[in-house]
Amino acid sequence: MSDYLELLSLLRKPSDRALTPERRARDFLMMLRELRTGEEADLHGFILLRRPPNAPDNGVYYLLSGLPPSELKSTRLKPYLVVKISEKTRLEGRIRSGAYTEVRGVVQPYPWGTIKMIEALKIRVRDYGAYWLEYRNFALTSKEVQSLIEDTVYAERSFQRGILYSLYGSAPLLESVTGWGEGSEFSVFGERGKESGIKDLWRVARSILLSLPEEVRLKKGKRSAVEDDFLGLDFTVFNPLQGDMRYYVPGNPVRPSKWALSLVSRKKAIGLLPLPEKADVTSELPKNAETPLVFIPEEDERPYLERSDELRELAPNLMATVFLERERVGVISAFRGEGEKFRRRFERWLERKRSEYGWKFDLLTIPGSVLDLNRRYELSFRLLGSVGRFRGGLDSGAVREVVELNEEIVNDWMVVLEETPQSELQRLLDRYRGYVPSDRRAAKALEVLRDLAATSASGEVTVEAFRTELLRRGFSPEWAERTIKALISEGYAYEPVVGILKLVR
Repeated sequence: MSDYLELLSLLRKPSDRALTPERRARDFLMMLRELRTGEEADLHGFILLRRPPNAPDNGVYYLLSGLPPSELKSTRLKPYLVVKISEKTRLEGRIRSGAYTEVRGVVQPYPWGTIKMIEALKIRVRDYGAYWLEYRNFALTSKEVQSLIEDTVYAERSFQRGILYSLYGSAPLLESVTGWGEGSEFSVFGERGKESGIKDLWRVARSILLSLPEEVRLKKGKRSAVEDDFLGLDFTVFNPLQGDMRYYVPGNPVRPSKWALSLVSRKKAIGLLPLPEKADVTSELPKNAETPLVFIPEEDERPYLERSDELRELAPNLMATVFLERERVGVISAFRGEGEKFRRRFERWLERKRSEYGWKFDLLTIPGSVLDLNRRYELSFRLLGSVGRFRGGLDSGAVREVVELNEEIVNDWMVVLEETPQSELQRLLDRYRGYVPSDRRAAKALEVLRDLAATSASGEVTVEAFRTELLRRGFSPEWAERTIKALISEGYAYEPVVGILKLVR
């Protein structure tokens, strides 16, 4: 039995590439060991505003930790350095306990054990993400991240991809007027009568969240406590993370936090939201999701978590990867490079989907519906940014991937539409008819204008661009002119400036 247990311990040994807390603590202590008294050094760590043991009275003394506050709780190695602050110290940024900082100063001895001290000349506050960028050499490749998720999450590929891309957050659209942040939303809802099966997917998402560092989990409290028996001290620390790269999975899928959902909807957090609710084309939550999927299980198909040990071991590597790729793809533009190509392809995709599904596609994409065109356009760009981060940059493969995901999203919601009771469907149809003219030619022209408006930065379309597109779609020059005037006179569009058209609703 002892041989068997030894074999198990070997099998469970962390990978040589695993960026474990112990490894990082050891590296920090080795670096301190090499410092020589009297030399100037640049160090990085998390400042703890607590007076260390045996501190002299000739200055302000704090501690610098080589690990984030949350990892100090569970690590045997305690990687600390004493920081002395005097009138010579220049401070940059708001220093709060737990903040990730860069300290430049002169190495000095400290009168307690073997611990070392740096007399700070400059202390600069940095974002938590900069900590992980120090470990860029431990970042995973896109293939390794994909394998990690696919080997951990047993589910349909669309769900695996939704989780995978959400981990990277969203690159905001440069031309956006929404003010959305860097968060993203992966939402999954149930097919009518099969909502309960989503709880399995929620358990998977919850396990992924708990494998990530506490600093990136969305919490309402702004501070937490850390106790250290080695120093005989306790610390009150604030979260060093600045920005929107915080992850949220409801603690209870039936009662998600309204406060957290509000942040997710404004893209101030990353939401993994498999919720046991019936998919509804008029419900509010999926309207802001980059990947609003529907759970339509095959016979006996239940998502589950497998090989979660590897995810826990490599979670720090995953953090290094996410923050590195976030730095590479910060924002995305609809009028440059691959963004321009995607905009053109999105317009063609809309035309093709409308030809394939007709009025049913319009039901899903009218204002206020689950795939509201203007919103879906920006959400698709944000998804493109997430895919670009995963792939290490924007390319034609990222464009193709987003189009394919949009196809799956539309197909899912078409199934929902087919299963919608006739009374609800009639109400949707009545609402849809309020957005379109009764004349078929004018209705077709309005579809074209809506597509063009959805893919413009401001919702405005030049009359010339609209006319050109109508001619391309088979309108004669005479009917194109007549139809443009009819849409304006009947109140479907207006001219805020001569030569510019905008939809009324």
